[in-house]
Amino acid sequence: MTLKDMHLALTLATRELRSGKRRFTVFLLCLFLGVFAIAAVGSISESARSAISRDARVLMGGDAAIQLATPQPSADEVAWLQQYGTTSHTITLRGIARAENGESALVSVKGVDHAYPLYGSVELRPELSAATPLSHLLSGADSKILKNDKESERPQKPTVPEDKTSKYSSTPATLPAVIADELLLTRLGINVGEILRIGTQQFIVKAALIREPDRAFQGVTFGPRIIMSLQSLHKTGLILPGSLLHSRMRIRLDTVTGRPATETQVGDFTQEARTKFDDHGWRVEPYTRAAPRIRSILDRLDMDLMLIGLAALLIGGLGIAEAVRGYLASRVQNMATMKCVGGGVSTVIWTYYIQILLIGTAGIVAGCIAGTLVPYAASGLLGTLLPVPLDTGIHLKALLRAALLGFAIITAFSLRPLLQAGGVSPAVLFRGYVANAETSMTAKGRLLLLAAFGVLTGLVFLFTPDKRMAWGFVGLTILCTGVFRIVAWGLQVVTKKLPAMGHPSLRLGLSSIHRPGAPTVHLVFALGLGLTALVAIAQIEQNLSATLQRDLSRDAPAFFFINVLPDQRPQFTALGEQYGTTRMEQGPMVRGRIVRIAGVPVADAEISPDVRWAVRGDRGLSQAAAQPQETEITAGEWWPENYSGPPIISLTADLAKGFGVTVGDTLTFNILGREIKATIANIRKVDWMTFQLQFAVLFAPGLLDNAPVTWVVTAYGKGENMDRLYRNVTSDYPNVTVFSMREILADVRGLMERMGIVFRAMAAVLLATGLMVLAGAIMADRNQRIYDAVIYKVCGATRKDIMLALITEFLASGLATGIFSAFTGTVAAWAAVSLLMKLPFSIQPVAIIATIVAGAMFALLFGLAGTVSALGKRPAPYLRNE
Repeated sequence: MTLKDMHLALTLATRELRSGKRRFTVFLLCLFLGVFAIAAVGSISESARSAISRDARVLMGGDAAIQLATPQPSADEVAWLQQYGTTSHTITLRGIARAENGESALVSVKGVDHAYPLYGSVELRPELSAATPLSHLLSGADSKILKNDKESERPQKPTVPEDKTSKYSSTPATLPAVIADELLLTRLGINVGEILRIGTQQFIVKAALIREPDRAFQGVTFGPRIIMSLQSLHKTGLILPGSLLHSRMRIRLDTVTGRPATETQVGDFTQEARTKFDDHGWRVEPYTRAAPRIRSILDRLDMDLMLIGLAALLIGGLGIAEAVRGYLASRVQNMATMKCVGGGVSTVIWTYYIQILLIGTAGIVAGCIAGTLVPYAASGLLGTLLPVPLDTGIHLKALLRAALLGFAIITAFSLRPLLQAGGVSPAVLFRGYVANAETSMTAKGRLLLLAAFGVLTGLVFLFTPDKRMAWGFVGLTILCTGVFRIVAWGLQVVTKKLPAMGHPSLRLGLSSIHRPGAPTVHLVFALGLGLTALVAIAQIEQNLSATLQRDLSRDAPAFFFINVLPDQRPQFTALGEQYGTTRMEQGPMVRGRIVRIAGVPVADAEISPDVRWAVRGDRGLSQAAAQPQETEITAGEWWPENYSGPPIISLTADLAKGFGVTVGDTLTFNILGREIKATIANIRKVDWMTFQLQFAVLFAPGLLDNAPVTWVVTAYGKGENMDRLYRNVTSDYPNVTVFSMREILADVRGLMERMGIVFRAMAAVLLATGLMVLAGAIMADRNQRIYDAVIYKVCGATRKDIMLALITEFLASGLATGIFSAFTGTVAAWAAVSLLMKLPFSIQPVAIIATIVAGAMFALLFGLAGTVSALGKRPAPYLRNE
């Protein structure tokens, strides 16, 4: 086609748009919803990534962070680091905070030195006075260093006279200071200025913690934060040999220019530090890898939600195809005229394709603009999950992805009706081309159509990092297309073969399902996919919640007691008998870290994202002589109880798969600063959801016999006795940290609920797009409905009879679609819960009933809304035209 022909096509297209825009309402809505979903997901993801990159040094706590294998760095290590810049040392661990009123709670304790924080600032209430270091406050200095922020102060309780006999009788002036998370103050019912005991030491709360700069993830927190000085932390008695803690050094590199170090300079330092202290168990990360867990979660959410948005866009493609077909049917005379005055097939196709692109561009632009605004609206919801405010702005990468997919959908779904229209001869067009006329395409046209869908498929693979997910999405799309078409065909066959109903309206309604040009296929496909997504998400959420509740009430222990000293074990056994626990389990534990997998450093090893948690920091390691009860060995054999030989281990099956190792391979651990290489003797299957006392790595007897181990004790039981046991342990055993499963699972459920809002919103977009397609299919059938109504009236039918026929048609179609969607959604939920998550699955009848009712109601409401106007048409004008 020449440039002159293209100019002619553009001219004709812009002129025709003056009168045909109203026919593209459904086209625009379907395109807008799909593009909006993809643009919104991409914008939120890019906003979060941009915010993390912007504040990466703050989140990391320095230009680089070094995770140590020992609680304290050696003098040589500190001296080497300080020649490169300013350093800061922090230690984090879990403990129990107990207030004077008797209330206690699990807390995440963080000890910091005088240089903390190297980047950013700690946000407090009341605020810290300007130019005053945090170390001054934590040293117990006078409260004048805090601003008098009357509006931000918590309401103070009436002063209670001091009990001279209380073990909390120390005066606040002599106590070291801490700052505590506002959530902790609320849980304990205390205010700033009151006293807390953590471990064996008492503290005065000097301020409420609003935000700390280097805390990356706010999901499942395992206790509110308390910050104190390192000197104070050592007084608590919580740092014991073998205690699970995280010891980190951060560094702010000195530069000649005085500006922050460049990425290259930080990379050079990171590589040198890894080489210098390779045998010290150091794990060195640059600021560019800050918040790895958040980045991983964002990548997964971005991919999953983008595919849901793409599914909405594909469903919208049906509405696009229907709108284009209906529009071309209304332009029969125009196309005939163009061909008769010398216009070729290409002129016709390009004229209307340009029109479609121009209108589609408006829908894509509107969807992108709306998607850009979503981060502003979502900042409140994500504020509790992300450590930094979203970088709300225009993210061209996300918008380009949405726009490219939008244009690909337009082309792929409008090409077939365009080619069919261009292939019809002028004589046929003058006789009256109809939208559902099937005109065969040429071999060239089929190739073009195949190429258009090939480009769309290529974009799916381009924008989906996990190629397995891309293949799964493409395969599932093809499968759903075939399955829902089979369901629609089956519904038509069944209604066709049903015995004739006695009531004429019922008979007419059922026969309308299988008549030529019926919207049954579009109704089943569009409405079915949306309802399937909703019922699947609802059942997945309800099964996860039921699993957590079931495990909490039946299988899970009430408490985990950590850091129990060896000489305290008999006392805990006695406590279990005293408070009527159903059973107690005990296991030795020492802190250690995996540093090499099959001889490859962890930083260079290929590790599945599902098990990266096992190499992020120190883990609890244990040993056992006998094989644990209810443990299934999947590879290798258990060692003899009197084993004596080189270090060997038992590894859980999920870690073995994620690490890519098997029996005979080795893992190297750094245990208390010493590297130990152990051979995998067997692989065992562990059900983590039972919350029983399980260790990912179990050593054979001998290795840990002389190590400074602590013990983990689990207590099973219910009722008030468990509350009394908790109070007894937190009061009389300050070195012991107590994890309450009730609080942990409550945090998990809260996180699931917040994530569920996002997925339900995307499923709602999917359903809304399907409803738009349904409305478009019914509106495209409007002329046929009017004609049918006229014939019915001539034959003596009343409005009531015709209305009953319509209700029968749409109610039967909607019920069938709802029933099948409930089935497919349940199967999808079962696959996700049982096969992917390895959890027990149970059918949720409420979700199934709601899906069936919703299918019937949506089909009925949209069907009647699109066709009820046909009832008011008078027969005379139509009969005269006949």
